[in-house]
Amino acid sequence: MTKSPWAGYFSGYARRGFEFAIDSEGQCEIYLIASKTKQRIGRSRTIEIQAEVVVEDSQGRLTTQKLSKDSFRTDMKPGLDHEEVRFTAGSKGDAKLEVTMKYERNRIIMDGRILDRGGLKTGKIYLGFRVKVPAMYGKSTYGNADKKKVKAAMRSDRIRITRAADKKRVTLKSYEEVNLQDKSAALGGVTEVSVDMDAQEGNRFLLTTLDGSGVIA
Repeated sequence: MTKSPWAGYFSGYARRGFEFAIDSEGQCEIYLIASKTKQRIGRSRTIEIQAEVVVEDSQGRLTTQKLSKDSFRTDMKPGLDHEEVRFTAGSKGDAKLEVTMKYERNRIIMDGRILDRGGLKTGKIYLGFRVKVPAMYGKSTYGNADKKKVKAAMRSDRIRITRAADKKRVTLKSYEEVNLQDKSAALGGVTEVSVDMDAQEGNRFLLTTLDGSGVIA
């Protein structure tokens, strides 16, 4: 697409509180819409979602392979009228994958499959999606506010995970670092992550599988 604010993107999906975009390399971005101005907030609070190939070795250790530059392929035309986007891409290690993204009201449903392992001959191989959330409480959010004011705003944030092993919901603090690979925090992995932060302009993000039972982290 060539017209602002979608210039350079392959697909776009606009809702009242956010805009979802897929670029010409198959990577995704979620732009928040400011509750007061109703305008797109800049990259300081943009959430990135990257498809990647995950390889698990015999010891359970995970490595990832990013999509290769210029490997995005599709028969679809760019636009803002898609209900579903399907494309293929290659990864470092020469694996080939197919990715499908469906737009359903306020939901983005991501799916896909590995078409060819390429040079990744050993270990289990999966298609994964990496979600990268920026520091939501930087200068663009609260300007020169002191740490006490920012922390006070963060106290109302609600971040909850559902542990896979015991189905227990655990509440986390947004101003503390948490390693979801730590068994004490996420026993057996995580099936759901719910993020409701003051800096998200009224949006609540829910990350899970369609049936709510698959491990996502």
